[in-house]
Amino acid sequence: DYAAFNEVNLRAERSLSDFDQRHKVVFAAVMESPWQGSRVLSGFELSPIVSYNSGHPFNLLAGADINGDNHFTNDRPPGAPRNSGLGPNYTTFDMRLSRIFKIGEQSRLRFTAEGFNITNRTNYASVNNIVGAAFAPPFTVHGTANLSPSQPLGFTAALPKREVQLGIRFDF
Repeated sequence: DYAAFNEVNLRAERSLSDFDQRHKVVFAAVMESPWQGSRVLSGFELSPIVSYNSGHPFNLLAGADINGDNHFTNDRPPGAPRNSGLGPNYTTFDMRLSRIFKIGEQSRLRFTAEGFNITNRTNYASVNNIVGAAFAPPFTVHGTANLSPSQPLGFTAALPKREVQLGIRFDF
């Protein structure tokens, strides 16, 4: 997938980088409890993180050695430029809630609960990019959730589902 399709014409390989990402937006905050004088409501800290990422480009592959170089991993369908596919975008909402208890003059005990992908959104990670040698649509293709993973352009993997972790930290 990383080798040139036609090593004699490297100019035809000019395209989007594999790491091209047009949009990435991250919002993060740390909010402390405003009631520092209260024994019950003091010491809380809430930290949300929301991120949106546009998809990464990927190669459409023929799945066969159509240029006769004994490698089938770099052969694109006829007319398909390098990295002409665009992977799915993904969005996550993570949250951290912690509470600090002071123990004496210098020691503190912190309880933490962290949630990742709290909305449990399905964020697709990869696309079946083997489309066959006869595939010839307009090459502005995107993956679609309506296809099975074995079909061309069907999603083959997803990022982790909702996860929660708990922690305790003692500072002295």
